[in-house]
Amino acid sequence: MNRPRHPDKEVEEAVRQAEALGWTWRPQGHWGRLYCPRHDREGCQIGVNGTPRNAGNHARQILRAINRCPHGAGERDDGDV
Repeated sequence: MNRPRHPDKEVEEAVRQAEALGWTWRPQGHWGRLYCPRHDREGCQIGVNGTPRNAGNHARQILRAINRCPHGAGERDDGDV
């Protein structure tokens, strides 16, 4: 599914980073929702607002949630290094 570009460049960049790590976007609510690579009930979700009050803070919230997700490529275990 082709997703629309987010109107704010900071939020768009955060969504692109999430997609590069295997997250998927689905239209929901005012703009959409990101789902982590674990596609079941226990997978993480992030709501992405189409018109956030503070776009920079919203982008940081998205990136923080991606990094905290225990299911995907956002958190890597480099124990063999």
